Amino acid sequence: MHSEISTTNADGDLSGQRLGGYRLVRRLGSGAMADVYLAEQESLGRQVAVKVLRPETLRHPSAVQRFSQEARAAAALVHGNIVQIHEVACVDGIYFLAEEYVAGPTLKAWLASRGPLDARQSLAVLSHVGSALARSAEQGVVHRDIKPENLLVTPSGEVKVADFGLARVLATADGLDLTQDGMTLGTPLYMSPEQAEGKAVDSRSDLYSLGATVYHLLAGRPPFSGATSLSVALAHIKEVPVPIAQVRPDVPAGLSDIIDRLLCKRPADRFADPTELLHAVEAVETAIAPGSRHMPSPLSWFGDGTSVADHAGGFGRRSDFGAIATAHTGSMRAHARTIEAREATGRLQSAMDLEQQEEAKECALSRRFWLATGAVAGVAMVVGFAIGRNRPSRSTLFRSTRQRR
Repeated sequence: MHSEISTTNADGDLSGQRLGGYRLVRRLGSGAMADVYLAEQESLGRQVAVKVLRPETLRHPSAVQRFSQEARAAAALVHGNIVQIHEVACVDGIYFLAEEYVAGPTLKAWLASRGPLDARQSLAVLSHVGSALARSAEQGVVHRDIKPENLLVTPSGEVKVADFGLARVLATADGLDLTQDGMTLGTPLYMSPEQAEGKAVDSRSDLYSLGATVYHLLAGRPPFSGATSLSVALAHIKEVPVPIAQVRPDVPAGLSDIIDRLLCKRPADRFADPTELLHAVEAVETAIAPGSRHMPSPLSWFGDGTSVADHAGGFGRRSDFGAIATAHTGSMRAHARTIEAREATGRLQSAMDLEQQEEAKECALSRRFWLATGAVAGVAMVVGFAIGRNRPSRSTLFRSTRQRR
């Protein structure tokens, strides 16, 4: 397999090029270690997201090796709330991975455009991301970088977690400067105290980051801020955030209790695992909105009566979101037309079948009629023949008449 990378823009944009079996349509954005492209997988004719490792990352062989290892481990995490990885490959020295393309905004973009979430929306985030973390915990995988930028919202309101395992590549790469521009390990705004101190982490670290994320989505600001990354990290280690109940008095007590517990400094004081969190979320949902689990997601954004401009860009730009929404609209309309055509075809086929059945019934009735008519005629002929044979002949009648005379 070969790429068809010829020339690129001054900023290294590969849009319009082919990489392996993928045609890179346009660049969606750039992360700490990779550029992200909307691409078409030509063999299947589907849209995917392709992440191409940046030149800065390629200078660190250990990072490249861990990229492949962690991406393959993340590919084993098959779950509806996890962005699925399709392929990890190197073509002509270009390392990339292809993953599920989610046509929707990040929660960071959602917050910037639509403002803080309400209680039901926040519980939905906790439920969806908690389910993803429960699956990863079963496989022994820690995300290490749960934050609004890594949480994508589908048109139907499902939250999907992206970049599983990739944060660890940055965290453990030998000689990798995590402070240089474009190569920071995300941001300490949502980092657990143990992660900030460089200690071993498990799923409870991801739960802390989820708590900090939902705090931000409710309050409109993260639990801690500071002039430098170091000051924010130290705040996570030493300071206590303002309780969400004070920032948002309208938040139900059960929800604020969940967030407070998620943000406990000691891992032992948090939920033991994501499954325990899910039980707590379900209890609060049942208490504040009985039957809500059988209702459409409160995060559903397509067809909600708002304009495209009301939604932020899927990768932080309105133009991107407009393209996403337009493409999704076209896709839904095309799908609707396909369904209508299928239904019309089905109705036509049913009418034809009914007509054929009616014709078959008429033919059968006609056959029965003529068979019955033929049978009656045959019987009549037989009876007539029998009567004809039994009638006395004319000579016999004359003879009998003479004798009587």
